Amino acid sequence: VERLRHICGAEKITIDDDALLAVARGADGGMRDALSALDQLVSFQGDTLHEEDVLAVFGLVSRKSLEDLAGHLLRGNMGEMLKLVDAFESAGKDLRRLAVELLAHFRNLLVFQSIGAEAATAALDATPEQVRVLQAQAALADAARVLRVAEQLVEAEEGMRHTLSVRTRLEIALIRCARAVSTVTLEEIV
Repeated sequence: VERLRHICGAEKITIDDDALLAVARGADGGMRDALSALDQLVSFQGDTLHEEDVLAVFGLVSRKSLEDLAGHLLRGNMGEMLKLVDAFESAGKDLRRLAVELLAHFRNLLVFQSIGAEAATAALDATPEQVRVLQAQAALADAARVLRVAEQLVEAEEGMRHTLSVRTRLEIALIRCARAVSTVTLEEIV
């Protein structure tokens, strides 16, 4: 993101932080792919780019939408989760990619909870706004529950490669995840 920001400054391209993050996400962190995508975006959109421009090209959901989905999952708001999935599918978003990005978010949340805010801020490739969201979401579930969510998402992502209904597989996984967050553990009972 920092390198893309530098290049955009040198080329006099106006681009917001979430758009830079979306380019990096879409390129899976590969600099060549990110530069190629940025070049294509400038060719089609001009020298002012916003997150929506990038999301449309890659079929990604916004950072905020992804964080909202994670928040609903952590709070057990299944109806809101399913509404978001419906909206994502209706907008033509890549649901397999959504599962991968949601897993990355929960991985970051687990790292944040496991090593503390200060160390996690240095260890994660996250913007200050993302770190604030992780801090707020860390209070919603302990690390053991977040780990169970991550495990469910890994299983779901693997299963999505071999299913005809990606949406159904994703929805079932999200419901399982929400239940995993609210289910009392054996350790708590003891």
